[in-house]
Amino acid sequence: MTALLYLLTRKLKNNLLSVLKTPSKLIFALILIALMVFTAFTGNETVHENIYGFRDINELYAVVFLLYSIIFVMISKNGFYNGASMFSMADVNLIFTAPLKQGKVLSFGLFQQLGRSLLIGYFILYQSALVRDTYGVGFSALVYILIGYGVTVFLAQMTAMIIYSLTSSDDRKKSILKAGGFLFVLCFAAFALLTAYKNGGITAANLVLASRHIALRFFPVSGMTALAAEGAIQGDLAKVAGGLVYCVVFWLLYRLAVRLINSDYYEDVLQSTEVSYSAIQARKEGKAAENAPRNVKTGKIGIEKGFGASVIAQKHKIENRRSRIFILSAMSLVMIAVSVFGCFIFGDMPIGIFVLNVYMLTMGVAAGRWGKELAYPYIYLIPEKPHIKLWYTLKGELPTLVIESVLCFVPVYLIAHTSLLDTAGMIAGRISFGLLFIGVNLLLQHLFGSSDKKFLVLMVYFLFIFLFSVPGIAVAVFTGMFFPFYMGFAYIAMGAVNTVIALILAFCCRNVLQETK
Repeated sequence: MTALLYLLTRKLKNNLLSVLKTPSKLIFALILIALMVFTAFTGNETVHENIYGFRDINELYAVVFLLYSIIFVMISKNGFYNGASMFSMADVNLIFTAPLKQGKVLSFGLFQQLGRSLLIGYFILYQSALVRDTYGVGFSALVYILIGYGVTVFLAQMTAMIIYSLTSSDDRKKSILKAGGFLFVLCFAAFALLTAYKNGGITAANLVLASRHIALRFFPVSGMTALAAEGAIQGDLAKVAGGLVYCVVFWLLYRLAVRLINSDYYEDVLQSTEVSYSAIQARKEGKAAENAPRNVKTGKIGIEKGFGASVIAQKHKIENRRSRIFILSAMSLVMIAVSVFGCFIFGDMPIGIFVLNVYMLTMGVAAGRWGKELAYPYIYLIPEKPHIKLWYTLKGELPTLVIESVLCFVPVYLIAHTSLLDTAGMIAGRISFGLLFIGVNLLLQHLFGSSDKKFLVLMVYFLFIFLFSVPGIAVAVFTGMFFPFYMGFAYIAMGAVNTVIALILAFCCRNVLQETK
């Protein structure tokens, strides 16, 4: 057994022992395993066509291609900043100083990253029932999609490291390559839209048809990994073989590029590893970690406005303005993209678009600036009443939530052709869920403070979301029975109940800044 293989097996064993000896991790793991066993059994049930028939399986292939493409672009983009570290600080201390060949160390890091990628993509397997009932394929199809997801992340990490090696010491080269990459992605997106338009208009069916165009298969990595996943689902060995050959060639070209660039790989990866390590340590210690750019354009400096606790709201306003991409934040752009994506998947079922958007909101609310502010010590030192400080901390979230909700469902009105009442109802419902999720986060802060038991807190978070959402959903169902053709009333009624519950939670946790743990 080689030293690297021994180290890999020891790390795996220690991780398993850590799960077994940590109650919160063990409970979380048992729940995941139970859910996966349940999903696997239900996912392998005999597929029976429903009365409406199955949707076109090509829709599933198009969604997989889009998912892989977004993942590849987002991870590769890291190469323009801190690279894509595949090592921990322990690896740096143990392996980088050992007399091992650089290629073997690189393979070790990439293999570790593949395992992490599969764990991150674990959520894909939970869509078994939806995929089976919608497209008529079993649990094995999602296993193939998960494998393709892991390979895509694996190759994207390599791409990010090559980009980082090429541009880390030359800002001019970084700007040129970044602009070229943006135009490259934009050209593929424009080609897909143009192809759909020529087929009869930009509709869901035509976009799916456009995704089958052979030219799109030349999009780096995701084009061929999506083809391989499609071939595995269809049982087409030629497509699987083509995807595998492409991945092997990509790996060989990567190894060749590492040699030709002749950069010190250890030196390139060290900075990104340190950044990742600092972020992990900050999360463990309950601190907020911000990604600051290397070059900062100061422009107008200072807060200027605000007195006492109101300075917090003004500070958040300035931070939000500086973090915008064009006129919106990155999270808002993602939410809008999710809504547009949902229009083409659930075009005839607006409630599906609403549920997808609310699901994304569970993560967006928790990542807001107000949550990060509670992790800093400064807010606790302001000589103001706790509930006043809490109000100004949350004040900046309210306009953002309203504007984001409007921008998320205006495309739904234009693309899915929902009525004005339904659109207004979904906007009100999303705002109310945002307020409810803020209330749940405040309750968790009140109960756990900056607890390091992240797995336990995450489970309780989703449990509370479910429990506090039930009254609003029940009222929505009851209202929908009386107004079956005006679902907007159901959304508005649900929003009213959610808002009342959110206000009650906020009132009960108004002294959360005084009772920190």
